[in-house]
Amino acid sequence: MALPLFRRPAVRSTKDRRAAETRGRTAEAACVAALEAAGWALVAERFRPPRGQGAGEIDLIARRGAVLAFIEVKAREAEGDAAESVTPRQQGRIARAAEVFLALHPELAELDCRFDVMLVTPGTAPKHIEDAWRPGF
Repeated sequence: MALPLFRRPAVRSTKDRRAAETRGRTAEAACVAALEAAGWALVAERFRPPRGQGAGEIDLIARRGAVLAFIEVKAREAEGDAAESVTPRQQGRIARAAEVFLALHPELAELDCRFDVMLVTPGTAPKHIEDAWRPGF
């Protein structure tokens, strides 16, 4: 019997979704603590553009000095899985959301903006990858 070339992702139960949401929030809290310990000030959490102004959510937005970082948090069992999970499509959505955020907060638009990723794996401190990608505007 031949295996299908493409498989539909398994439907996640409400319990699975809640567990994933809890893991995500726990990972974000660990990242906030790590950022604050490194001298970053949290500007926003889970920023979502107003309806009709773009897609995508930015997990964390933080500032240190003249740098404003838009940070995607990825919690996975293995670091490689987390690093590879920020797809080009997701990068585009985050970049569009960042444009909306800056339009809503023009006082921050003059800062040096960058896109970071923080990887969270079990039993380790969050790993901060600075300037992880640059949007292709």
